[in-house]
Amino acid sequence: MAETLFRQWFVEEAEEDWEKGTVVDLIEFGPARKLVKGVIAPYLEMATLSTTTFCPDGWYNREFSSGTKFINGDTLLARITPCLENGKAAFVTFLEPEQVGWGSTEYIVMRPKETLHPFFAYTLSRYRDFRDYAEGCMEGSSGRQRVNVDYLKNYDIKIPPLEVVNEFNDFTESAVQKLRVNSIQIQTLEKLRDTLLPKLMSGEVRVACEACPCC
Repeated sequence: MAETLFRQWFVEEAEEDWEKGTVVDLIEFGPARKLVKGVIAPYLEMATLSTTTFCPDGWYNREFSSGTKFINGDTLLARITPCLENGKAAFVTFLEPEQVGWGSTEYIVMRPKETLHPFFAYTLSRYRDFRDYAEGCMEGSSGRQRVNVDYLKNYDIKIPPLEVVNEFNDFTESAVQKLRVNSIQIQTLEKLRDTLLPKLMSGEVRVACEACPCC
């Protein structure tokens, strides 16, 4: 729904008198994040990024050496082929407060500026026209192409007025809270499944059936 609102409000229904600009007027690319070498911190592999949903499929603690650093509220967009074309992206919500995570150097980290809700960057990363533009910014030999972020920053976008921003923020904050709750519930159910299913298959755990006295 947030992606639909983004397309309607900021693209299809953008007023002619809105100020014209480029994506860097609204989004910061590669914001500074600090993580000391050797510190154990959450690590996110490219393989865990989803092509359809905001939440990655797992992460784990690992000693920091070098890589892309991020915090909650950052959007991660794959910059390498074929991950970008496949739609790999994530909106980071799984870290503890003030915690810094890290991962592949092939992530583009995006964060909205000023008054825009952080989820704005994720909805932009899912917008087909933006993704097509990013693919057009790829450089390198076949099979090893990466997005040139300096070119990506030239993507044209209209600057929304404050009242539109506030309305989008209000809706998005409510949606993101529901997304977080759903994500936690899914993770809990998956852990429960992974714990119980092998025991059920092996017979270590049995399910009682009221209709069957032998159970």
